[in-house]
Amino acid sequence: MSSVQQRKAEILAKRAKLAELRRQRELRQKEFSQSRASTGDASEVRYPGHERENKKTDSDVQSAKVVSPVPSRSDSRAELDDLISRLVDRPGSASISHADGPSRKGSRPNSVLSASQLSGDNTEAFNSATRPLSQSIAVQTDVTEPFVASTEPAPAPEPKPEVVTYSKGVQTDDSKQRRSDFFDSESETGEFEDGTGSSKRLSKRDRERDEEIRRKLRREIEEELQATQQQAVDGPGAEVTNLRYPLRTLDEDELKAVTSSEDFLDFVERSAKVIERALDEEYDVLADYELGGVDGDLEVDDEHGRKRKSIREVCQFWDERWSKKRMISDLSFSPKFPELVLAAYTKNPSAPHEPDGLVQVWNQHLHSRPEYVFHSTSDILTAKFSPFHPNLIVGGSYSGQVLLWDTRSSRAGGGAPVQKTPLTGSGHTHPVYSISIIGTQNAHNILTASTDGVVCGWTVDMLSQPQEYLELSTPPPSKTEDLAPTTMSFPQSDPTFFIVGTEEGGIYPCHRYDRAGAKAGTDQRLAYRGHAAPVMSTAFHPAKGPVDLGDLMLSSSLDWSVKLWRVRPPATTAPATSAAIATTQVVSPILDLNREDVVYDARWSPHRPGVFSLVDGAGNLEVWDLCSDTEVPAVRTTPTRGRGGILTRSLNKVAWEEREGKRLATGGLDGVVTVFEVGKGLSGTPEDVPAEEWTAMKRLVGKLEQRDRVN
Repeated sequence: MSSVQQRKAEILAKRAKLAELRRQRELRQKEFSQSRASTGDASEVRYPGHERENKKTDSDVQSAKVVSPVPSRSDSRAELDDLISRLVDRPGSASISHADGPSRKGSRPNSVLSASQLSGDNTEAFNSATRPLSQSIAVQTDVTEPFVASTEPAPAPEPKPEVVTYSKGVQTDDSKQRRSDFFDSESETGEFEDGTGSSKRLSKRDRERDEEIRRKLRREIEEELQATQQQAVDGPGAEVTNLRYPLRTLDEDELKAVTSSEDFLDFVERSAKVIERALDEEYDVLADYELGGVDGDLEVDDEHGRKRKSIREVCQFWDERWSKKRMISDLSFSPKFPELVLAAYTKNPSAPHEPDGLVQVWNQHLHSRPEYVFHSTSDILTAKFSPFHPNLIVGGSYSGQVLLWDTRSSRAGGGAPVQKTPLTGSGHTHPVYSISIIGTQNAHNILTASTDGVVCGWTVDMLSQPQEYLELSTPPPSKTEDLAPTTMSFPQSDPTFFIVGTEEGGIYPCHRYDRAGAKAGTDQRLAYRGHAAPVMSTAFHPAKGPVDLGDLMLSSSLDWSVKLWRVRPPATTAPATSAAIATTQVVSPILDLNREDVVYDARWSPHRPGVFSLVDGAGNLEVWDLCSDTEVPAVRTTPTRGRGGILTRSLNKVAWEEREGKRLATGGLDGVVTVFEVGKGLSGTPEDVPAEEWTAMKRLVGKLEQRDRVN
């Protein structure tokens, strides 16, 4: 604030000097009027300028005559111009003067015009509409009076060129502050009069006026409410003499002030979503509750009386602007709000000016538009809700950045990430295809894997540098040590152990830290081999039941197959010796399911022990129940034709709703998200699943392992 006060003090001092100069000019004018009678030949001169408080009368203007310039008039004018320039000029004038003028004379700003510049051709240029806004104080003073020749002319000293050094602070905050202080101080005295006005000052005036109108309307409403409450207190028998608050329509200024406020825009945004959710809600008014009520056909099979295993399509999500020509790269349900579905998209090749990466959060009760839209500068390859912070969304991009979005700041930030990792060598430099959030509510980490074999651990509070950095390599029998993981999965019981699926088809166990018999990184003693093409997904069993099935793993691949594995825990592996490393033990799958097309994704049901779903390149969604059949799926369906006008063919991702396991979402190449609902025989909470299913799944795993040993 010291610089601002100093600036104001300088302005006041200059005004005082200008007032003294004006007084001396008036004295010279009196001397000139006395000598005017003796000189007959004079020419009428008019000086341009704005209207001033001290205007001359019409008779004085018509009779104003100026003597012929004496030989020393130019010198005296140069002396006067130099005095004015030294009074008006200041060191920061370069930063606050407008850049409209052609050039700067010496150290004087473009807006300072001397008397010599007002004569001849400069007069026309000064009167033009394109002159600079920041007019000089010298021009704004009373210049309608002619100058008087000085008796003692002095040569005008050459103005020294001004050296202006720019810094970041001068070009941003300080210059803006000086400019606003200068304009405000000029407008306080009334000397700064403009025809068009400063845009910033006008916008500030408009905001203040709108705020004043809103305060006035609030007062009116409060007074009306108080009067209404007072009338209720007086009782219905009280007579109302006159209508104090008649119904009136807001004028244009009041309407603009109300609709431009941030509170109004937030209210409209929230209210519109609430109304659209209510309008999109579908309810069967013809449901017969004696026959099972709503969705009764999905619950009981008529022939056997058992819970029916069926599936039906619930809704589809597609946005004309954002979903067009984008491919879905990941799907995820919110762990806290089961009606929210997250979809990650790649870039639209026909829209180069739109953001490449996109994340849309859809609400199953709001079909017309997404609830939230987030974006990034690179394709989003994976994204999911944080299980510990339901407002946070974590994503991985093609550029190697890990991004963090917050639904609470979606409107304020325009959909941009609130945090992201830097594009440096300390993190990922290759595409991130897999993200896992593991740990507890108070201590959890974000684990990411990129295709260059690097696994990084991050904390939500700081994404500037990874807390863990691990490089994976292929076990020795491979021809090269390069390992390109496409998937990464953690078991429920051990957050320090994980498995990765690779582009060459192998699945390898890995350790985050050094442990007895194994170092951090790829476990050199085991390899799960069975796929002949890149592995597209891996998933550990949720294992939330009376029987521990957490060592079961499901994998899908481009070799048209889905395989079931029995993962060995790290403690049961043999010590890492040179002989053991030379002969890496290969583990085979216990169940192999060959399909009719490439399988892009396979996921376990969150509560049913033997139920999982898969999607393939032909556009089919299959839900399997291994407890009842290991040869054919329980249900199979295909999404209806997408609203994008493209026939849905390939499906890339599938995700289960985790609370009840009743709904699942699919997405593919056309950018359409389709939500399905399965019957009671394939869904339900943990309390709805009988214990017999867990024991049946345990027996099935034992039979499969025994058959594998025999073979």
